[in-house]
Amino acid sequence: MKITALDIRQKTFEKAFRGVDKDEVQAFLNMVSQQWERLGDENRELRLKLEHAQHDVQKMREVESSLYRTLKTAEDTGNSITE
Repeated sequence: MKITALDIRQKTFEKAFRGVDKDEVQAFLNMVSQQWERLGDENRELRLKLEHAQHDVQKMREVESSLYRTLKTAEDTGNSITE
């Protein structure tokens, strides 16, 4: 079950004999929902950073491959000249 910050804020509880302080419960739910929202934002930000890092790694692999091919071509050319 996916829980949102709004779900936390709007959660209601049944009243019981000698129940808990309603204001204290509401304050706690507000605090939890704010932290939940902050963690959700942080999670989205980290996922975006990961996506960018993976893209950068892919670009570096392409550059590495291109450099390897260039080096191989230079070696082959050097070998054919010396023969």
